[in-house]
Amino acid sequence: MEKRHYFLLVSVIGIFAIFSSTMSKSPILPIFANALIHNPTELQYIGYVFSASTIPGILISILAGRLSDLYGREKLLFVSALVFATAPFFYIFATNIYLLMIIRFYHGFSTAIFVPVATAAIAEAYPERKGERISLFSSLTLVGRFFAPITGGTILYITNYYFYGVYIACGISGILALVFSLVLLHIKAPAELDIQRKTSERVFTLKNFMEGLRIVFQSRRILVTSMVQASQYFAYGIVEAFIILYMEYLNNPAWVMGVVPSILIFLFAVVKPIMGHLSDKYGRKMIISGGLLLTSFSMLLVVYLPLIAFILVSVSLFGIGMAMITSSTSAYVADLIDKELYGGAIGTLSTIMDIGQAAGPIIAGYILVYYGFSWIFLMVSLLLILSLVVFAKMG
Repeated sequence: MEKRHYFLLVSVIGIFAIFSSTMSKSPILPIFANALIHNPTELQYIGYVFSASTIPGILISILAGRLSDLYGREKLLFVSALVFATAPFFYIFATNIYLLMIIRFYHGFSTAIFVPVATAAIAEAYPERKGERISLFSSLTLVGRFFAPITGGTILYITNYYFYGVYIACGISGILALVFSLVLLHIKAPAELDIQRKTSERVFTLKNFMEGLRIVFQSRRILVTSMVQASQYFAYGIVEAFIILYMEYLNNPAWVMGVVPSILIFLFAVVKPIMGHLSDKYGRKMIISGGLLLTSFSMLLVVYLPLIAFILVSVSLFGIGMAMITSSTSAYVADLIDKELYGGAIGTLSTIMDIGQAAGPIIAGYILVYYGFSWIFLMVSLLLILSLVVFAKMG
């Protein structure tokens, strides 16, 4: 198989998988969770529901990435696709907020495995153009992420908020991802990758597993870059959940709430490859710093100009800034490590990122109960500025 076919197949899996995963939470999840809550003081549970799916990333992203270093990316991608295909059908049994948390926890294993392994696969296949190719891959999967909120919001609207209809559609898309992952599993990797893997093949032992992680964790630059991405996904987890709740509070219909995250994702998809190319050409740090500044400013718009038009502008700026940061962080980490450790390094990045994304909605839920929406977005803005200061001082 030629490298371009390998790239295309991994991307097709990503499109269906991310479409399924995104539609399961945007815009449906905060609305569904809110419908299962009967006491206003329990609103913080919405944050726990969102965070439940990111906890698996904290637990296994490093392990999944490192196992893919040793045994090949395709096997791990198949495991993730199996979860993508099965998890959506369990939402039919989510009759209370606690069952919904458990289902979200299981569903989270899909992206916890898929994201670091697929990213490592692309970095391995294109060592000289990894920034551009990782960003292109991400943007192709964002095709699924873009259409998911619109599709989910439309299904909700035309079915008069029949939540389970959305999750059935998620399951169908997950099954398609599983079918293509089976194809990937049973065909040969590109010739040069196959040669590389055979010449560097190692048996899994605790010693070589831990040695790879030791090298990764001793790099201050990798850890700081991971924390920057964690702060960005801390912000994204909050925006993803609480912008929708804020719009519901403003009495917007479901299809409008579906359009807003799609605008964010559209700009994210368009801008990210451009920024990936610029980071290859001019350096990663400038792009990351600019993205932190822009996303921080976007949150201030929501705080001080809480109108629907400015929410649209804010979400648009946030999408551009997030594209700048995420186009460069994975490639920057890969720049700092040998290719044999890409999986472990990017898994570390994903794990620390998931800690941020898990913490964001939980903290925001408590702030909402006691202080209101404005304080949520102000807190996010200040955190992103703090991350910029720390990243700038890294040298």
